[in-house]
Formats: sequence, structure tokens, C-alpha cells
Amino acid sequence: MTIFSSLESINNLFDSLIESNKEASPLKCINKLIRDLTELLKNESNHDVEIKVGVNKNVKTFKAHSAILKTRSPYFKTVLSNNWNKKSEDGNTILFRKENISPKIFEVLLT
Repeated sequence: MTIFSSLESINNLFDSLIESNKEASPLKCINKLIRDLTELLKNESNHDVEIKVGVNKNVKTFKAHSAILKTRSPYFKTVLSNNWNKKSEDGNTILFRKENISPKIFEVLLT
């Protein structure tokens, strides 16, 4: 997926910056944060949102983390609020349906 290759490129950039400046403590913290977020995004088993996008045979379900979506997007901050969302039967996953957008376009928006 594009987002992971971009994050890995950023990690490589930080690695070289840190290597060139051994006292770059803030860069080490940022690099660790990016690595941790990369691992979080790669692991789909701990998601708390499922977004079903598209209609008919052109449907894809995206698994995501609500905290990241709400932090990065005012739109998701609203639609994933307690007043707007529907939850799975076990109450652990927010279910969201968006039929008026294609899965390919939605994937671009997420990255």
C-alpha cells in the first residue's frame, strides 16, 4: 500500500539525518513515533472502525483507527462521534457506510 512505502521512506530519511547528527535527540523521538505508527497501521487486527465504501460489486471495506481518523479529519470527527455512528453487535467496532464514493477514490483520500 502507498502509505506504508511513504512511511518507510520517511523512516529512512530520519535514519540518515540521525546518522549524520549523533546528537539529534528530537529526531530520534520523531523517528520512533513514525515507526510505531507504521506498525499500528500495518496491524489490521486492532482496528475499531470498518468503513464500507461503494455499491453493488464495487464495494470495499476499510479497517481503520477512529482516533487517527478523528484527529486528522474534521469530517471523521463528526461522523464518528457517538451521536452519528452505528456499532457492531459486540459494540467494539464502529460501522460506517459510504455508498456515494468509489473504493479507489476513498483509498486515495485515506492516504
